[in-house]
Amino acid sequence: LSGRDPFAPVTNPATQAAAVPAQRTEPKPGAQIEKLLHAFEGTWAIHEKLAPDSTQPNGATGEGRIVRRPGPGGFSVIEDYQSRQGARQVTGLGVFWWDDSVGGYRTIWCDSTNPGGCISFKNLARWDGEQLLLFEDYEMNGKKVTFKEVFGGITPGAFTQTLYGGEAGGALKVDQTIHAMRSLPGSQ
Repeated sequence: LSGRDPFAPVTNPATQAAAVPAQRTEPKPGAQIEKLLHAFEGTWAIHEKLAPDSTQPNGATGEGRIVRRPGPGGFSVIEDYQSRQGARQVTGLGVFWWDDSVGGYRTIWCDSTNPGGCISFKNLARWDGEQLLLFEDYEMNGKKVTFKEVFGGITPGAFTQTLYGGEAGGALKVDQTIHAMRSLPGSQ
């Protein structure tokens, strides 16, 4: 035993490597989620302009905030939206994630104005240069409608989000414009 600790376990060099658990590498978010977070992560003060419609013939303005943060594991982006638009309070929740198999962002949007609860967009959001675009066609009151959302003017401190709508194949009109300014920490 010559100097060996009698209570130390006996190891066999041939089996020692097998006893060490294999190092597991955790998956990391891809470049497309990192790009989305780089552009939009954080808390944003928002000012909105809503186009006239049947419930607001003169249109409306709104103020509120958007908070975007990484989702579980950092593989998605979660958006929490709150706005006071005239007399109504509107809240929303969005989730965006990159679907590598089709090369675009999948999106789900839920808000307090949608009696159906949520919309799971069939189409993908994609970058077009410095803008993030989302198009969706759907049916409303028996008519085919096109929705378009454009995130543009993206800087570290601001962006503009413009939502368009109209009959499919026709001219789209601006339904809502959101001007967002990054909030400074502690300014809530």
